[in-house]
Amino acid sequence: MHRASDSDPTGDFINPLGHPVKVSEFYAEGMVSAAVNTHYGSEPAVQVEYAPDGQATGLCAAVATTAYQNEGLSLQPCSTPGTTVFIIDFADASTAKPDFPIVNASTTDFTHPFTMTIHGDPADKPFPQITLQHLHGNPADVPDNQLWNTGFGPAN
Repeated sequence: MHRASDSDPTGDFINPLGHPVKVSEFYAEGMVSAAVNTHYGSEPAVQVEYAPDGQATGLCAAVATTAYQNEGLSLQPCSTPGTTVFIIDFADASTAKPDFPIVNASTTDFTHPFTMTIHGDPADKPFPQITLQHLHGNPADVPDNQLWNTGFGPAN
């Protein structure tokens, strides 16, 4: 969530699978519910593992329980079903921007799913809180604090 650094491991996260996979693959592994698979099965999904200095920890960005409004992200065992899987929600992305919402796979609301929402500008406030909130304005008018994109850290 802040500028990549070779000297500060607090922002070191990896995708343990190396690339996004379809939600249906997480369903086959028992990591998402049948309802999530029915709604998002063909969408890409990831887990985001904390890996300080490139060392995997087995802890993923997640929520502690089934998603609810304003639940904060924390580190949880990557093996925890549902709460550790995040869906790259291209279906609710605006065609005007390359950004997209990221939905937690424990969501039970498919009209306004629980999506990552950042509170504050990382350029002004190091480590702003990220919570789950209902997606608003999808797809044409999603607020900027619910839209994400990809970036790459320093080469090792």
